[in-house]
Amino acid sequence: MRGALLFVILFIAGCQTNPEQPLHAARERSADALLQVADYPLGPLEDEQGHLWLGSVASGAMVWNGRELRYFHQEEGLLGNRVTGLTTDAEGRLWLVSAEEMLGGNSALMTWDGEHLTRASHPVGFPTNSTSPFFDDAGNMWLQSEGAFYRGVNGVFEAFPLPEPSFPKSNATGYEPMNMLQSQNGDFWFSTSDQGAYRWDGQSFHQLSMANGLLTNNVSLHLEDRQGNIWLSCFHWHLPEGEHPGGLCMWDGSKVVTFPDVPGLNANEIYSVFEDREGGIWIAATGHCVYRFDGRTFHAFRDFESNRPDFSFGCNSIYQDSKDRMWFGFVGGLYRLDCDAFVNVTRGGPWD
Repeated sequence: MRGALLFVILFIAGCQTNPEQPLHAARERSADALLQVADYPLGPLEDEQGHLWLGSVASGAMVWNGRELRYFHQEEGLLGNRVTGLTTDAEGRLWLVSAEEMLGGNSALMTWDGEHLTRASHPVGFPTNSTSPFFDDAGNMWLQSEGAFYRGVNGVFEAFPLPEPSFPKSNATGYEPMNMLQSQNGDFWFSTSDQGAYRWDGQSFHQLSMANGLLTNNVSLHLEDRQGNIWLSCFHWHLPEGEHPGGLCMWDGSKVVTFPDVPGLNANEIYSVFEDREGGIWIAATGHCVYRFDGRTFHAFRDFESNRPDFSFGCNSIYQDSKDRMWFGFVGGLYRLDCDAFVNVTRGGPWD
């Protein structure tokens, strides 16, 4: 919430719009305007029309079209109110995966035609409980499901097996957070929860693990920057209590670089990293702040428009839109960076 000042502004604006309305009605509308778009927003992501889309853990999908915020739930065609991934294809068309409420439930692939969010025709072999849709440079869609990757080619989804495990299984939680990216040279990178990361050059796999300097073998891939560095996170939530070796890593092609002297980038879980159009690397350091790294210095952003003493800087996603606005899907709500302060964007705005 943006605090008392915004409440007063919205309240006064509501009274001025309709001076005959009951006082309690104005207060109710003001309170509604301050509702978060979602407790766990995923995104946003801009489609070909310039509309901002968001997913959520339990609030369905939503889109801001520049005039209004529109929600999609089961009543509007979603399989469930959990969104497990959003992406756009080469033409900018939006795709998302809608899933049932419970983990391990069914999922459905949805697409936006400019007016309606509809269920796509599922290719043969579409895996249940799918997450993280991804389009490669050839236009093929990839999905992750239950610890395995699937690639859609010529209308058929087929499993894409990774090498046999070479390290003992340390993750006994049953949760397999795996994702992927394609580098500028066409190689594919795959993250795993026990075996580090794999690079596939089209013919063979090359493993990146603790033996190469990673902090743990439970990995999430974020991006390849314009210099060709691979940014990834190593997690420790699967390890015994008290063991916290995770943190941010960068693979420069020959060695793993870590950041032990930067508060929050070691002995921590890092879920979001993003490169802006100027080449700055944005990193959400859980429990600390958001950093922007310019290649030499880490600049910390931790100011909010209103006091949030309970704020933990847990961040699901970071995004820069076509107007160069920086968006943050924090645990607890959607935020936009305005100068050096985070502004809470609720259902009532402010979107600009």
